[in-house]
Amino acid sequence: MKDFSVDLIVWLQETGGRFFELFWNAVSLLGEEYFYIIVLASIYWTLNKKMGEFLAVSLGIGLSLNNALKNFFMRPRPFEQGEPGHGIIENRRPDTATGSAFPSGHTQGATTLFFSIAAFLNKWKWYVLAIVVMVLMMLSRLALGVHYVEDVLVGGLLGIGVAFGHAYIYAKCKGNDESLHRYYSIIAIVFMPGIFYFQGVEAADFYKAYGLLIGIIIALAMEKKHINFRVDVPWKLKILRIVIGIVLVAGVLILLGRLFGLFGLVEESWFFNLLQFVRYALVAYTGFFIFPGIFHRLGK
Repeated sequence: MKDFSVDLIVWLQETGGRFFELFWNAVSLLGEEYFYIIVLASIYWTLNKKMGEFLAVSLGIGLSLNNALKNFFMRPRPFEQGEPGHGIIENRRPDTATGSAFPSGHTQGATTLFFSIAAFLNKWKWYVLAIVVMVLMMLSRLALGVHYVEDVLVGGLLGIGVAFGHAYIYAKCKGNDESLHRYYSIIAIVFMPGIFYFQGVEAADFYKAYGLLIGIIIALAMEKKHINFRVDVPWKLKILRIVIGIVLVAGVLILLGRLFGLFGLVEESWFFNLLQFVRYALVAYTGFFIFPGIFHRLGK
Protein backbone atom coordinates (compact mmCIF):
# COMPACT_ATOMS: atom_id res chain seq x y z
CA MET A 1 0.00 0.00 0.00
CA LYS A 2 2.83 2.39 0.85
CA ASP A 3 4.51 1.97 -2.55
CA PHE A 4 1.17 2.56 -4.28
CA SER A 5 0.58 5.67 -2.15
CA VAL A 6 3.99 7.11 -2.91
CA ASP A 7 3.69 6.44 -6.65
CA LEU A 8 0.22 8.05 -6.70
CA ILE A 9 1.45 11.11 -4.79
CA VAL A 10 4.41 11.57 -7.13
CA TRP A 11 2.14 11.17 -10.19
CA LEU A 12 -0.33 13.73 -8.84
CA GLN A 13 2.47 16.19 -8.13
CA GLU A 14 3.92 15.77 -11.60
CA THR A 15 0.54 16.08 -13.36
CA GLY A 16 -1.18 19.32 -14.29
CA GLY A 17 1.59 21.76 -13.49
CA ARG A 18 1.03 25.01 -11.63
CA PHE A 19 -2.73 25.11 -12.32
CA PHE A 20 -3.44 21.87 -10.47
CA GLU A 21 -1.13 22.84 -7.62
CA LEU A 22 -3.22 25.97 -7.10
CA PHE A 23 -6.44 23.96 -7.50
CA TRP A 24 -5.48 21.39 -4.86
CA ASN A 25 -4.45 24.17 -2.49
CA ALA A 26 -7.87 25.80 -3.00
CA VAL A 27 -9.66 22.51 -2.29
CA SER A 28 -7.62 22.10 0.89
CA LEU A 29 -9.12 25.35 2.21
CA LEU A 30 -12.44 23.49 2.66
CA GLY A 31 -10.85 21.63 5.56
CA GLU A 32 -9.37 24.61 7.40
CA GLU A 33 -10.48 26.71 10.35
CA TYR A 34 -11.40 29.93 8.55
CA PHE A 35 -13.72 28.06 6.20
CA TYR A 36 -15.34 26.39 9.21
CA ILE A 37 -15.82 29.80 10.85
CA ILE A 38 -17.52 31.24 7.75
CA VAL A 39 -19.87 28.27 7.29
CA LEU A 40 -20.84 27.86 10.94
CA ALA A 41 -21.24 31.61 11.48
CA SER A 42 -23.39 32.10 8.40
CA ILE A 43 -25.72 29.23 9.31
CA TYR A 44 -25.94 29.79 13.08
CA TRP A 45 -26.31 33.58 13.02
CA THR A 46 -28.60 33.99 10.03
CA LEU A 47 -30.22 30.80 8.69
CA ASN A 48 -30.95 28.03 11.19
CA LYS A 49 -29.77 27.98 14.81
CA LYS A 50 -30.47 24.29 15.34
CA MET A 51 -28.57 23.37 12.21
CA GLY A 52 -25.67 25.61 13.25
CA GLU A 53 -25.60 23.92 16.67
CA PHE A 54 -25.77 20.45 15.10
CA LEU A 55 -22.91 21.19 12.69
CA ALA A 56 -20.71 22.87 15.30
CA VAL A 57 -20.91 19.98 17.77
CA SER A 58 -20.45 17.41 15.00
CA LEU A 59 -17.34 19.20 13.75
CA GLY A 60 -16.00 19.59 17.28
CA ILE A 61 -16.38 15.86 17.90
CA GLY A 62 -14.78 14.98 14.57
CA LEU A 63 -11.74 17.21 15.04
CA SER A 64 -11.19 16.11 18.65
CA LEU A 65 -11.39 12.43 17.66
CA ASN A 66 -9.07 12.96 14.71
CA ASN A 67 -6.37 14.65 16.75
CA ALA A 68 -6.67 12.12 19.56
CA LEU A 69 -6.01 9.35 17.02
CA LYS A 70 -3.10 11.29 15.51
CA ASN A 71 -1.44 11.35 18.92
CA PHE A 72 -1.83 7.59 19.28
CA PHE A 73 -0.49 6.62 15.86
CA MET A 74 2.15 9.35 15.38
CA ARG A 75 2.65 8.46 11.73
CA PRO A 76 5.18 10.54 9.71
CA ARG A 77 4.00 12.36 6.60
CA PRO A 78 5.15 11.37 3.08
CA PHE A 79 7.43 14.39 2.59
CA GLU A 80 9.17 13.61 5.91
CA GLN A 81 10.40 10.21 4.73
CA GLY A 82 12.91 9.33 2.08
CA GLU A 83 11.31 7.38 -0.76
CA PRO A 84 14.18 6.13 -2.98
CA GLY A 85 13.15 4.91 -6.39
CA HIS A 86 9.77 6.64 -6.34
CA GLY A 87 10.62 10.28 -6.97
CA ILE A 88 10.71 13.29 -4.67
CA ILE A 89 7.64 14.20 -2.64
CA GLU A 90 7.23 17.91 -1.94
CA ASN A 91 5.31 19.47 0.91
CA ARG A 92 3.12 21.90 -1.01
CA ARG A 93 1.08 23.15 1.94
CA PRO A 94 3.46 23.34 4.90
CA ASP A 95 1.26 25.57 7.08
CA THR A 96 -1.37 22.84 7.40
CA ALA A 97 0.94 19.83 7.65
CA THR A 98 1.16 19.92 11.43
CA GLY A 99 1.12 16.94 13.73
CA SER A 100 1.19 13.38 12.48
CA ALA A 101 -0.40 12.04 9.32
CA PHE A 102 -2.89 9.35 10.33
CA PRO A 103 -5.78 9.91 9.92
CA SER A 104 -6.10 12.95 7.66
CA GLY A 105 -7.56 15.87 9.61
CA HIS A 106 -8.57 17.88 6.55
CA THR A 107 -10.36 14.89 5.03
CA GLN A 108 -12.11 13.98 8.25
CA GLY A 109 -13.07 17.59 9.06
CA ALA A 110 -14.48 18.40 5.62
CA THR A 111 -16.25 15.04 5.40
CA THR A 112 -17.78 15.48 8.86
CA LEU A 113 -19.01 18.97 8.01
CA PHE A 114 -20.53 18.21 4.60
CA PHE A 115 -22.05 14.86 5.57
CA SER A 116 -23.49 16.52 8.68
CA ILE A 117 -25.11 19.14 6.44
CA ALA A 118 -26.48 16.34 4.27
CA ALA A 119 -27.73 14.37 7.29
CA PHE A 120 -29.48 17.40 8.77
CA LEU A 121 -31.17 18.43 5.49
CA ASN A 122 -31.63 14.81 4.34
CA LYS A 123 -31.66 15.66 0.62
CA TRP A 124 -29.84 13.56 -1.95
CA LYS A 125 -28.15 16.53 -3.66
CA TRP A 126 -26.35 17.37 -0.40
CA TYR A 127 -25.14 13.78 -0.10
CA VAL A 128 -23.77 14.01 -3.66
CA LEU A 129 -22.00 17.26 -2.79
CA ALA A 130 -20.58 15.69 0.39
CA ILE A 131 -19.16 12.75 -1.58
CA VAL A 132 -17.61 15.08 -4.18
CA VAL A 133 -16.01 17.26 -1.50
CA MET A 134 -14.68 14.19 0.33
CA VAL A 135 -13.07 12.72 -2.80
CA LEU A 136 -11.58 16.05 -3.87
CA MET A 137 -10.19 16.60 -0.37
CA MET A 138 -8.61 13.14 -0.39
CA LEU A 139 -6.93 13.84 -3.72
CA SER A 140 -5.82 17.31 -2.65
CA ARG A 141 -4.08 16.06 0.49
CA LEU A 142 -2.31 13.40 -1.56
CA ALA A 143 -1.32 15.84 -4.31
CA LEU A 144 0.03 18.30 -1.74
CA GLY A 145 2.32 15.57 -0.41
CA VAL A 146 1.05 15.60 3.18
CA HIS A 147 -0.81 12.26 3.42
CA TYR A 148 -0.73 8.65 2.27
CA VAL A 149 -3.77 6.92 0.74
CA GLU A 150 -4.72 5.12 3.96
CA ASP A 151 -4.60 8.44 5.87
CA VAL A 152 -7.28 10.00 3.68
CA LEU A 153 -9.39 6.85 3.36
CA VAL A 154 -9.65 6.41 7.12
CA GLY A 155 -10.19 10.16 7.56
CA GLY A 156 -13.13 9.98 5.16
CA LEU A 157 -14.66 6.93 6.82
CA LEU A 158 -14.33 8.48 10.27
CA GLY A 159 -15.89 11.71 9.00
CA ILE A 160 -18.92 9.81 7.70
CA GLY A 161 -19.15 7.81 10.93
CA VAL A 162 -19.06 10.90 13.14
CA ALA A 163 -21.65 12.70 11.00
CA PHE A 164 -24.16 9.84 11.04
CA GLY A 165 -23.43 8.80 14.62
CA HIS A 166 -23.97 12.35 15.87
CA ALA A 167 -27.11 12.70 13.71
CA TYR A 168 -28.56 9.53 15.24
CA ILE A 169 -28.01 10.63 18.85
CA TYR A 170 -29.05 14.22 18.11
CA ALA A 171 -32.35 12.96 16.66
CA LYS A 172 -32.99 10.97 19.86
CA CYS A 173 -32.34 14.04 22.05
CA LYS A 174 -33.87 16.70 19.79
CA GLY A 175 -36.55 18.74 21.50
CA ASN A 176 -35.14 18.07 24.96
CA ASP A 177 -32.35 20.51 25.80
CA GLU A 178 -31.56 18.70 29.05
CA SER A 179 -30.93 15.40 27.24
CA LEU A 180 -29.01 17.18 24.50
CA HIS A 181 -26.62 18.90 26.90
CA ARG A 182 -26.22 15.71 28.92
CA TYR A 183 -25.05 14.10 25.68
CA TYR A 184 -22.69 17.04 25.04
CA SER A 185 -21.30 16.74 28.57
CA ILE A 186 -20.55 13.04 28.06
CA ILE A 187 -18.66 13.88 24.88
CA ALA A 188 -16.63 16.51 26.72
CA ILE A 189 -15.74 14.03 29.48
CA VAL A 190 -14.73 11.31 27.00
CA PHE A 191 -12.03 13.51 25.44
CA MET A 192 -10.88 15.13 28.71
CA PRO A 193 -8.05 12.63 29.48
CA GLY A 194 -6.26 13.84 26.37
CA ILE A 195 -5.46 17.09 28.20
CA PHE A 196 -3.28 15.12 30.62
CA TYR A 197 -2.12 12.31 28.35
CA PHE A 198 -1.09 14.07 25.13
CA GLN A 199 2.09 16.11 25.41
CA GLY A 200 4.54 17.98 23.17
CA VAL A 201 4.25 19.82 19.88
CA GLU A 202 2.29 16.94 18.31
CA ALA A 203 -0.51 17.51 20.85
CA ALA A 204 -1.16 21.17 19.94
CA ASP A 205 -3.90 20.39 17.43
CA PHE A 206 -5.73 18.20 19.93
CA TYR A 207 -5.78 21.02 22.47
CA LYS A 208 -7.16 23.37 19.80
CA ALA A 209 -9.90 20.95 18.74
CA TYR A 210 -10.90 20.07 22.28
CA GLY A 211 -10.89 23.75 23.27
CA LEU A 212 -13.19 24.46 20.34
CA LEU A 213 -15.54 21.65 21.39
CA ILE A 214 -15.69 22.81 25.04
CA GLY A 215 -16.23 26.43 24.02
CA ILE A 216 -19.09 25.43 21.71
CA ILE A 217 -20.80 23.28 24.35
CA ILE A 218 -20.62 25.95 27.08
CA ALA A 219 -21.64 28.78 24.76
CA LEU A 220 -24.66 26.90 23.37
CA ALA A 221 -25.98 26.16 26.85
CA MET A 222 -25.54 29.78 27.96
CA GLU A 223 -27.06 31.19 24.77
CA LYS A 224 -30.22 29.15 25.21
CA LYS A 225 -30.52 30.17 28.85
CA HIS A 226 -29.65 33.88 28.65
CA ILE A 227 -30.15 35.09 25.06
CA ASN A 228 -32.12 32.85 22.69
CA PHE A 229 -31.59 35.20 19.74
CA ARG A 230 -33.62 34.98 16.53
CA VAL A 231 -32.48 34.51 12.95
CA ASP A 232 -35.66 35.76 11.27
CA VAL A 233 -34.34 39.27 10.60
CA PRO A 234 -34.09 41.24 7.32
CA TRP A 235 -31.39 40.16 4.87
CA LYS A 236 -29.44 43.40 5.34
CA LEU A 237 -29.07 42.57 9.01
CA LYS A 238 -28.13 38.98 8.20
CA ILE A 239 -25.30 40.20 5.98
CA LEU A 240 -24.23 42.69 8.65
CA ARG A 241 -24.14 39.90 11.23
CA ILE A 242 -21.98 37.71 9.01
CA VAL A 243 -19.47 40.41 8.05
CA ILE A 244 -19.02 41.97 11.50
CA GLY A 245 -19.20 38.62 13.29
CA ILE A 246 -16.60 36.88 11.16
CA VAL A 247 -14.24 39.83 11.51
CA LEU A 248 -14.76 39.76 15.30
CA VAL A 249 -14.25 36.00 15.68
CA ALA A 250 -11.23 35.93 13.35
CA GLY A 251 -9.86 38.94 15.20
CA VAL A 252 -10.15 37.16 18.55
CA LEU A 253 -8.41 34.11 17.08
CA ILE A 254 -5.52 36.18 15.73
CA LEU A 255 -5.28 38.57 18.69
CA LEU A 256 -5.16 35.80 21.27
CA GLY A 257 -2.54 34.00 19.21
CA ARG A 258 -0.36 37.13 19.21
CA LEU A 259 -1.05 37.81 22.89
CA PHE A 260 -0.18 34.29 24.02
CA GLY A 261 2.90 34.45 21.81
CA LEU A 262 4.24 37.24 24.02
CA PHE A 263 4.78 34.71 26.81
CA GLY A 264 7.64 33.24 24.79
CA LEU A 265 6.72 29.70 25.76
CA VAL A 266 8.35 26.66 24.20
CA GLU A 267 5.86 25.00 21.84
CA GLU A 268 6.52 21.57 23.30
CA SER A 269 5.40 22.68 26.77
CA TRP A 270 2.13 21.64 28.38
CA PHE A 271 1.34 25.25 29.33
CA PHE A 272 1.70 26.39 25.71
CA ASN A 273 -0.80 23.74 24.63
CA LEU A 274 -3.11 24.72 27.48
CA LEU A 275 -3.11 28.31 26.20
CA GLN A 276 -4.09 26.98 22.76
CA PHE A 277 -6.99 25.18 24.45
CA VAL A 278 -8.08 28.43 26.11
CA ARG A 279 -7.64 30.39 22.87
CA TYR A 280 -9.93 28.17 20.80
CA ALA A 281 -12.47 27.81 23.61
CA LEU A 282 -12.71 31.61 23.77
CA VAL A 283 -13.07 31.84 19.99
CA ALA A 284 -16.01 29.41 20.09
CA TYR A 285 -17.48 31.19 23.12
CA THR A 286 -17.28 34.50 21.26
CA GLY A 287 -18.99 33.13 18.18
CA PHE A 288 -21.77 31.20 19.89
CA PHE A 289 -22.49 33.39 22.92
CA ILE A 290 -20.84 36.82 23.09
CA PHE A 291 -21.55 37.99 19.55
CA PRO A 292 -25.16 36.69 19.48
CA GLY A 293 -25.63 38.52 22.80
CA ILE A 294 -24.34 41.75 21.31
CA PHE A 295 -26.66 41.83 18.31
CA HIS A 296 -29.55 40.58 20.43
CA ARG A 297 -29.15 43.54 22.79
CA LEU A 298 -28.82 45.94 19.88
CA GLY A 299 -31.95 44.50 18.29
CA LYS A 300 -29.94 43.41 15.28
